[in-house]
Amino acid sequence: MSFLRSKVVRAARIKLAFAFVAAYIFEAAALALYLLRGEGSYFIYVALAAHVISAFSFVLFTTAKPRALPGIGFYYPRLAALFTLFMPVLGLVGISVTLFVGKVWMKSHGLAEEYREKSYEGRVVDVDLPTDITEFLYDEVDVHPIADILAGDDVGMKRGAVNLLRRIGSAEAVKLLRKCLSDENSEVRFYAHTALTRLEEDYAESMDKARFRVQRYESASAYAELGSTYRNYSRSGLPERNMQEQAMNFACGSWETAVEKDPENQDYKLRLAECMCESGRYPQAFDIYKETVHFPDLELESLLGICRVFFEQGNFIALYRQVLDMRSKPAPVSSDPFKLGSYNFWLSFFDVEEDEQDELPDDFDTDGVVL
Repeated sequence: MSFLRSKVVRAARIKLAFAFVAAYIFEAAALALYLLRGEGSYFIYVALAAHVISAFSFVLFTTAKPRALPGIGFYYPRLAALFTLFMPVLGLVGISVTLFVGKVWMKSHGLAEEYREKSYEGRVVDVDLPTDITEFLYDEVDVHPIADILAGDDVGMKRGAVNLLRRIGSAEAVKLLRKCLSDENSEVRFYAHTALTRLEEDYAESMDKARFRVQRYESASAYAELGSTYRNYSRSGLPERNMQEQAMNFACGSWETAVEKDPENQDYKLRLAECMCESGRYPQAFDIYKETVHFPDLELESLLGICRVFFEQGNFIALYRQVLDMRSKPAPVSSDPFKLGSYNFWLSFFDVEEDEQDELPDDFDTDGVVL
């Protein structure tokens, strides 16, 4: 999966590899010219020039951005250039072996690694569903006044709106940022591009931290965090269609592993069912919801999931039967106003009476899932 930061790292590695290839070519040429030199001093000067070019290949083929990639993108190439310049042949071979051995066999230890581990451990898993209806409505509505600002001519207001959209970070905010990329003002386009890039970097950092926890601990909670991060990225509006589907598939795989490692955790099963539904795996999602609906604490969310599965499928007959069944039973108790509002919405989705249930075909499958 090639996210923004992984692309940057891959590009830096390719540039460093090209620098090593060029350095070896020029160093071999310098050594050959020196060994096969004639009586004149011309060969020595040419060999010396080839040796200097060999060292400066690490500077020419890499980018001077120490803050972007301080290791492989800046300091490693400069260190290789110094070794190559002041230690002909041996310096180039030595730095090559050192970097290769350090990458393959060595792992960093000490305060820096411990701080990185602790900072990764302290990261909180992002919540997938809103717990407050007011917060949910705020996140959905607050981008519309910003759209009016972006439609105006005040560049200063537009710049502030772009910065606010980056802080919001929702899918609607990303859509407005993408529209700003075609703004007539170059400054607005620059700020929009920067905002989208930073959002990509934030998600890339979150995924790196989640993957680190998975590799470090192999626990159910680590896989749950990774699945949540993949899902949030897929729903952010940042990736293209194929990358969005791939991220959601990774989310499903991570949640499946979390469920396998902790099969008693019913909340993990609900999160897996949500990912299954969003990735189009409706039968699997339906089976999970039918299993979790028997738990009183999860009944409301499971019923909402079943209704969503039928609706996403376009299976309105099955949804109709499910609504009638929900009307015939007491409403589940919940302190979440968002879930209660969604439950009432489904109850009023069909404006029918219970006695109209007999009008449905007698041979219709009550589960109604298209397998």
